[in-house]
Amino acid sequence: MKIDRLPDRGGSVKASAAMSRPGSGFTTLSAAAAMGVSAAAASPLGTGPNSYTVRQQLAEAGVRILTEELVGDIGVGIQLIEADGSMTAVVTAGVESEPSRAALDAIVLQPGDVIHISGVDLTSPASAVALAGWGAGLPSSVRLVVSISPAVNQVPFSAWQQLLRRADVVTMNIREAAALTKNLSKMEAGTGVRHLMRPESTLVRRLGVMGCEVQTGIDQERVQIPAFTSDTVDTAGVADTHVAVMCAAMLEGKDMVEACRWANAAAAIAISHESALPVPTRSQVEAVLEHGGVPEQE
Repeated sequence: MKIDRLPDRGGSVKASAAMSRPGSGFTTLSAAAAMGVSAAAASPLGTGPNSYTVRQQLAEAGVRILTEELVGDIGVGIQLIEADGSMTAVVTAGVESEPSRAALDAIVLQPGDVIHISGVDLTSPASAVALAGWGAGLPSSVRLVVSISPAVNQVPFSAWQQLLRRADVVTMNIREAAALTKNLSKMEAGTGVRHLMRPESTLVRRLGVMGCEVQTGIDQERVQIPAFTSDTVDTAGVADTHVAVMCAAMLEGKDMVEACRWANAAAAIAISHESALPVPTRSQVEAVLEHGGVPEQE
């Protein structure tokens, strides 16, 4: 929903526009597929109408579904987009919060695969146990990308412990970084994100209009990658798009700095129009990389 500002507690505001579209994991998968890489969904879908819609649109985007459907439906999210493009969300859980460890273990992985797990996927007790255990046990031949997500405060400490110790790449924005550090310190005094990560793992901090910062190992210098010029219309889905294109670039063999340049270019496109959809195409991302920004909208 498009609004001028968030309502006061107990109050209400009138939305100037509203639409219903798939988001979150759908955005990530379709954005990766749009870069030309093979993308597949391991998150459960259900038998309900929202699952049906997402299943159809994933197929149209060229995304394979790796798990059997469950009885029920996926959750929904209400996103409130303010006049400056800031996004606030309320999310309900559905069958995606009930992944089966057996179903995850049955997925056939290939050397070089990139696995993405978001903090949003870890907010239910069942999903936290199943996904954290599965992710922690992934073979070294595949790379694990963990995105912290706005749901950082809802994820059990044990899940962060398991996944951060296995992650090859951890990505988060400034707010998520502060929240995660605070939560980790509460459980173990002085513990930060880097304390749990392997020394050689990569840490990506998304800095909004300043781009992002990449550290490819605990002993490496932090490299700041500037944002590309763009008018901010709507920030919904920008993190999903950023991590998707970063993962796609990793699959293509790009180093982490170059992968994040591609991700920054895609993010600039994502915020330049209302809604996270349509996701950026490869040609659009290449154009931003070439010209240094998103063309002004007429």
